[in-house]
Order: sequence, then structure tokens, then C-alpha cells
Amino acid sequence: MNMNSIFTIVAIILAILALILLYRVFKGPNVIDRVLAADSIDIILGVIMILFGAVEDRAMYLDLGLIVTLLGFIGTVLISKYLEGEL
Repeated sequence: MNMNSIFTIVAIILAILALILLYRVFKGPNVIDRVLAADSIDIILGVIMILFGAVEDRAMYLDLGLIVTLLGFIGTVLISKYLEGEL
């Protein structure tokens, strides 16, 4: 098994997990579940970008994956502060 086929399998599994989380974003019982599901999708997207960068030997995807993940975390913190009434 070469690295491209392993990446493809892992990317498909992560995409299925993201689709399950997308259901939680739209049908979540409350706002907190929706925010956490959206943050998890951001993290999965960042991991896929980092894995793709490792397979293709391109550091640009590593940087982009880290930026996407960091922005998702900052957005989650801001939404949480807003919901608590501190923002």
C-alpha cells in the first residue's frame, strides 16, 4: 500500500465523520452542540489539509491547515463568550 491510497482511505473516513457532524450542526438540540460540531469540522478539515501536504511534500498545506484550525478555534471561543454574555 502506498501513501496515496492510505491518504485516500483516511480522507474518506474523515469526510464521513464530517458529514455526521454536519447533521449535528443543522439538527443539534442546542447552540452549544452546533458550535462544537462546527469546530470539529474545522479541525477535521485542518487535519485533511495537513495530511495532503504530507503526501504531496508541500509545506503550504501544513500552514493552511494550521491557520484553518486556529481560526476555527478562535471563532468557537468568540461564540462561546458571546453566548455567556461576556462579549
